Amino acid sequence: MTLLLLNAALILAVVGVVHWYLYKRLVKDTSRAGDVWRRTGTALVWLLAAITLGAMVVGPADAPFEVVRAFEWPSRIWLNLLPYLVIALLLGELARPLLRQSFTHRVASSPRGPSNGAPPEVADAAPAAPGVKDEDAGGKAAGANEAKDSETSRRIFIARGVGLGATTLAGGITYVGTMAGDSPSQKPGDRGIELSLPFTGRWHVENSPARRVPSHGTDLFGGRYAIDFVGVDRQHRTAGSRSWRTFLATEPPELFFAFGRPILAPGNGTVVAVHDGEPDHEARRSQPALIPYALSQGARVREGVNAIAGNYVIISLAESDVFVALVHFQAGSIRVSVGQQVVEGEHIANCGNSGNSTQPHVHVQAMDSADLSVAKGVPMQFRRFREWPSGVSGSRVRERAIPGERAVVEPLSNSSKTTGR
Repeated sequence: MTLLLLNAALILAVVGVVHWYLYKRLVKDTSRAGDVWRRTGTALVWLLAAITLGAMVVGPADAPFEVVRAFEWPSRIWLNLLPYLVIALLLGELARPLLRQSFTHRVASSPRGPSNGAPPEVADAAPAAPGVKDEDAGGKAAGANEAKDSETSRRIFIARGVGLGATTLAGGITYVGTMAGDSPSQKPGDRGIELSLPFTGRWHVENSPARRVPSHGTDLFGGRYAIDFVGVDRQHRTAGSRSWRTFLATEPPELFFAFGRPILAPGNGTVVAVHDGEPDHEARRSQPALIPYALSQGARVREGVNAIAGNYVIISLAESDVFVALVHFQAGSIRVSVGQQVVEGEHIANCGNSGNSTQPHVHVQAMDSADLSVAKGVPMQFRRFREWPSGVSGSRVRERAIPGERAVVEPLSNSSKTTGR
């Protein structure tokens, strides 16, 4: 616990230092006290810091949808830009002394001040003509003040140049990275195997192939078209309570609505693989708890299938050469065995938090092989369900479709009345 709190304190400190550094280099160094530039820049940095903290808090807090939507786009843009901006400014630290040296040399070498397009501010730093002396102490003070103002003007000019260059560079890299990093979503023609949603009640959708393919950012372990479902209540909350641990540390998996919920067979078939005995980990909703977990991702991949999938069941679908895997089950909850015939809707296990899972959820994927280490993903579509799309008020009924990213879904029976699509 002490280590987690220290980790949380370190992350918050880093966030504070980063935003202070942005203020120092982009606002304080580029303006004079009290001018419009400094007032506007200060307000903007405070706003961006609030967006950063909001992005860290809103998710764990299970905030109302309106609040989540208000933070979604600003935080996505800003958090993508932030690391590149910091890196660009650090590179600017190398350019800053070179620019100062260059301007100083140009001033010293020209008796009439800088030329060839040098900034007016630098011209203020030109030395007095030879032989001219201050007539009194007041003149000396005025000259000293002039020199000081000239140095300040030159510093501000250089700082603005470095800041503008760094911001332009960071913005360009972010734009190119966003455009190049966007993967296509599952194509309408990739209809794939038809399944039923493997649960009852309402579940929140994460890592949907309707957003991108590969849905989890990798083709490893047959997860190209995989989809995650996180159990929620009727208010679309993932858990019923929050505490300081929600924002700074880990939480017991039993706190979440999904934990222990029945998971059902998504189709008729035969169980071909079962693995149980992996522990259910502590859950992590906060960024301070997620960052060290993300850094250990590579180690889990090297450990192999069981460290990633946790407790799982693989079913060979009837009258098909497709296999479906359901993973991250609660330890000791699997109710089927290899060779057993299962029917659609049969209770096969309970939702858990085993394997590579940050909070209780069920991960579903279709594959061309029962061996997760070599399987390739197969597109899926789900039978009739109600969907509450992200960013849209109200719900709709869909058939033979893939739920959208951040939507909430609830399976419907074929006898349910259709209200839309």
